[in-house]
Amino acid sequence: MISRAGVTVKEVNETAFLNQCEQDLFFPAGLLGFGSCHRYKLQRFKPNDDGESPFLLLCAIDQDLSFPLIHPASIALDYQFPTNPELFAAMDAKSPDDLVPLLIVTVRDQLEDITVNLQGPVIINPGSSLALQLVIERYPVRYPLLKSGSLNTLSSKSRQTT
Repeated sequence: MISRAGVTVKEVNETAFLNQCEQDLFFPAGLLGFGSCHRYKLQRFKPNDDGESPFLLLCAIDQDLSFPLIHPASIALDYQFPTNPELFAAMDAKSPDDLVPLLIVTVRDQLEDITVNLQGPVIINPGSSLALQLVIERYPVRYPLLKSGSLNTLSSKSRQTT
């Protein structure tokens, strides 16, 4: 669904998505703070117990650098990212359905302190292997991953700003 503010993220078939995305990705501008690193591999995070995980890893190919990621639908988050013709051109995308947002997870010692970065999502186009990081100022940089009851608050705040 496209609105003035962008596209509302819908649930994806995670298995199909991961099958498409376990590939090398190219970030023409790099990631924020890591502008010189352009080539990454996206892969599923595999827990030691061989269980299922909603997390992904974005691993730099040329450097010792990695970022844990999660899809907004995996945490039941009503999330939107802005779209425009420039974004479609940069991502070699024809529609919002070509683009997949992922959120960077900041891992901390205490489980309740783990956050996701809603302000700087990683947007990928699995079909073109292109990716970039957006800055969406209306969202927080540190959003608690496990904060109960806060997802509805965020959803209503994002609707108020559109």
